[in-house]
Amino acid sequence: MAPRLLPVFPARLEQPCEVIADHARPGPRYTSYPPATQFSARFDPAVATRELTSIGADDDIALYAHVPFCSQLCWYCGCNVTATRDRSRGTAYVDVLLRELELLGDAFSGRPRVVDLALGGGSPNFLEIADLTRLLAGVRRHATITPHATLGIELDPRDTRPDQIDALAELGFRRVSVGVQDFDERVQTTIHRLQTAAMTRAVIDRARARGFDSVNVDLVYGLPGQTPQSIGRTLDEVVRLAPDRLAVFGYAHLPHLRPHQRLVERAAPVPGVAERIELLRVVMDKLADAAYVRVGLDHFARPGDPLARASVTGRLGRNFQGYVVHRTDRLIGVGASAISDTGHAYWQNHVDVEAWTEAVNAGHLPIARGVALERDDELRRYVIMRLMCEGRLEFAEVEARYGIAFTSAFSRELATLTREHADLATVDRTRGAISATPLGHHLIRNVAAVFDRYAESAASGSPSI
Repeated sequence: MAPRLLPVFPARLEQPCEVIADHARPGPRYTSYPPATQFSARFDPAVATRELTSIGADDDIALYAHVPFCSQLCWYCGCNVTATRDRSRGTAYVDVLLRELELLGDAFSGRPRVVDLALGGGSPNFLEIADLTRLLAGVRRHATITPHATLGIELDPRDTRPDQIDALAELGFRRVSVGVQDFDERVQTTIHRLQTAAMTRAVIDRARARGFDSVNVDLVYGLPGQTPQSIGRTLDEVVRLAPDRLAVFGYAHLPHLRPHQRLVERAAPVPGVAERIELLRVVMDKLADAAYVRVGLDHFARPGDPLARASVTGRLGRNFQGYVVHRTDRLIGVGASAISDTGHAYWQNHVDVEAWTEAVNAGHLPIARGVALERDDELRRYVIMRLMCEGRLEFAEVEARYGIAFTSAFSRELATLTREHADLATVDRTRGAISATPLGHHLIRNVAAVFDRYAESAASGSPSI
């Protein structure tokens, strides 16, 4: 079957700021459905065991390992992070990771094929080379890393040594994601993350010299102290670094969940919705001028990059790592706070490193909470993810997959779109399709939320732009 050529999300913000701001609503980022707010401690670990047992030698999986350590805490950070300079904690952590991999190996019905392997954090380069090597060896004891598997890692340029990059290349890593957030010194001081462009370039240049073929840069807009002029200078510097991909996230200021975020308010106020939109407009204009393709809501890539190709061929997926090239429906997470997704259930490990360690050492899967998907959840998940990835949906595609009459199953949602969100999405009942408008592409989370049966309880999430 020939690939479907799907519309790419608009490269620029053409609508007036006040129009976009008027429609912006808080809600989930839809890196999962049901959203993580619906994960429950009442989740039965036996469900996870059954899901793992169904995975065998003929099955592909993606594997994610979370490393929660950083040498210092960035005040804007919303991740599960432990700030420490004691590298021995990384060694002890890998010891437990290896035991967790053994538990997974015992649960699998055979050695699955790993087609994607990602190390995230925190800062995975907090680990010493010997521990990174041990970790990869542990994965290979319980799974087969395929010859064409993608191995990726997040690196903090402030704490990355050349010999670490060399060792990662020897281990088979070819994709690297480099945290930048912002190059403006005032903003960096406000968020407690000082990092020069030269320091960042040194890491990227070394990685490319050692055979890494994909470089991603992470940026954040909506940080205190950012202005259209300052973020424009940051984007000029980033474009000179010539990354293959960029992930550009809106800052989620949630000090009630992350108390250290209150520290960023000391130097400058957190930008409001209208200010965020102007910051994002500058980002998008700079990247469009540099010929980057917008991929989904918040990613950008060079036209020939696999992620850009996936966005126009129906192969784009979305999970807790953001937008990805869809290669498997099963993502298995290891490490404190890591989340697993099999398509039929989500479960999350204990966030606290000690609780995670205690469970693993006791011989238990270290599950703290999760959710088993009902058929309605699976159906809505598919609808929401296709909207998030493609900005459109054909009824026939869902009907063939789930054996339903779309207009009957979603009569209320279609009426809501037509009545309340006509400026965000069009419903063509004759052709059998939903399509986001140019404005709706920028607020696609609002469109997806119409199909979210948990939307009211999830309405306290991050701003939709």
